[in-house]
Amino acid sequence: MADIYLSNNNRSKKAKMRKIWIVLLALISLMAFILVAIAISSFVKASKLMEEEGSELSPFAANQLPDYSNVVFQTLDGQLNLRGWWINAQSEEALATIVLVHGQGMNRFPFGLDSVDLMDKLSSAGTDVLTFDLRSSAESDGTMASFGYMESDDVLAALAYVEAQAPDRPIVLYGIGSGTTAIFRAMLKLEEIYTPGENNAGTADSLLPRPERISALILDTPARSSDDFIAAIMADEQGPGHYFFPVTVPLAIRLSAGNKDKQDYLNYLSQLTIPVLLLGHETDSFLPEKAYLPLWTERVRIHPTLTQTFQAKGAGYLTAYPSESRGYAQAITDFISIWF
Repeated sequence: MADIYLSNNNRSKKAKMRKIWIVLLALISLMAFILVAIAISSFVKASKLMEEEGSELSPFAANQLPDYSNVVFQTLDGQLNLRGWWINAQSEEALATIVLVHGQGMNRFPFGLDSVDLMDKLSSAGTDVLTFDLRSSAESDGTMASFGYMESDDVLAALAYVEAQAPDRPIVLYGIGSGTTAIFRAMLKLEEIYTPGENNAGTADSLLPRPERISALILDTPARSSDDFIAAIMADEQGPGHYFFPVTVPLAIRLSAGNKDKQDYLNYLSQLTIPVLLLGHETDSFLPEKAYLPLWTERVRIHPTLTQTFQAKGAGYLTAYPSESRGYAQAITDFISIWF
């Protein structure tokens, strides 16, 4: 009888273990299915964002510009043609060259036809202006945009073009929205290229300006990372995606852009020892405070004498110039007058 009892008990234990394993395997399969679904949906969202068409360039935009010329230059790998305008300074000799880098969904006229007056103000202040369409924008080549990740290569291409056109003139990088993070990434790459011992120094010597040639930054609505712009879009997502897309879609875009690493530019900007002008609204209506406010506070705290700011009243996102164009433009021309 004891043997029969033990045998039945063993069978009962095995049956329970089998049920446990079945449940565990079912849970593992479900988790795997959920993870695969999240991954696929994240890449679909990323692809949609990267392939989204930006604003069109008005066919009459150039008719209202000051003295300018059409320009075309290639990315350093020779794969894409980038098109834009070189606007000449309204002075006998240009004080500096401004390279304007627009944000995701924009073009070389970041504020539409309202940009005409801004370009006129910049050239009247004695600066040449290179404003161009980033990849996949308006008239430039390319099929995908990436919130600054791949566009940093476009900034390097623009710097190479400026180096060829005006090799002895100070360079001012003027970024708007995700164009600011494209600038930060490009500057870090430039420093890496010119670090002694790097294998690509020969290319740098022949094409790119040295890092110290970048003499000032003008930053409209900067963020700590390109991911912040993407996450802010995904934060408005409805349904379950609201909880994971702000993390997974930026990762998917980084992978799609060539497995780019995520960079936080807070320390980099706060430590830069060149003049910086920060532009934006008193409150950003799109980015969370943690994405932009520390950039302002730390920069002003560490380098108060090298930092100017302009904040349009109230809340907004990338609308400081349309909201208060006179004050915005005056802040830039004053900045140029002080430092150049």
